Amino acid sequence: MDELQDIVLITAMSEGIIVKGIERKLKDIGLKVCYSLPMVNELSIYDEKTAVYIIYLSADIDYMMDALVYINDVVKQGEKDLIVICENSEKLELNRSISNIQVSKWILRPLDMPLFVEEVTSVLESRLGNRENKSILVVDDDPSYVQIVREWLKDDYQVFCVTSGMQAISFLMKRSVDLILLDYEMPITTGPQVFRMLRSEEDTSGMPIVFLTGIGDVESVKEVIKLKPDGYILKSTTKPDLLKWIRLFFDKRLY
Repeated sequence: MDELQDIVLITAMSEGIIVKGIERKLKDIGLKVCYSLPMVNELSIYDEKTAVYIIYLSADIDYMMDALVYINDVVKQGEKDLIVICENSEKLELNRSISNIQVSKWILRPLDMPLFVEEVTSVLESRLGNRENKSILVVDDDPSYVQIVREWLKDDYQVFCVTSGMQAISFLMKRSVDLILLDYEMPITTGPQVFRMLRSEEDTSGMPIVFLTGIGDVESVKEVIKLKPDGYILKSTTKPDLLKWIRLFFDKRLY
């Protein structure tokens, strides 16, 4: 695990005996581990360095809800994993309370520590194995569509998601990706506006941009192509066709 430089961040209502035991076990296998109270202002300190969040639920979920929603949003927007330790009733409540919660592993209490360490190790090994994969940023104002595309692509690519043009600009000022899937019809800051801004900046001018569009008539497609993107994909495209399109796109860029 020496290759993993980022931290594993544990959050729980208190740093009691079990939580300290979890920290000790993870440190024993060479991981960098930190603890934070489930408070947004404290969690945000670790945003950039956190690779894996571990949430230990042992109290009323309502008390932790702001922190849970915050962590879920961070996980959705970045290359991070979420592990939740809970009872089955808490798992059901959490799924009801937060739609599309991005949990990599559910681990039920009472905690089997050796099994827990195995599960954490498998998540980390998966992260290391995926680092050579191409990275894709999905930009669309429809959160449901963004999550569908993320689910379709996440097993083959590193997938990042944002839901506005300005979020995309902010994200791409901090890191590059191998492909941007950009919604053409976004409100406020439109797809074409984002496209022009990215093309005008030296750091982002070379990033491939493919428009996502829900309108497939000839005239609309002509308008999309006028901007000279690296391609366009209809939102009605199925999972197999989308995966095939992206695979062929990357293959062509090798030559």
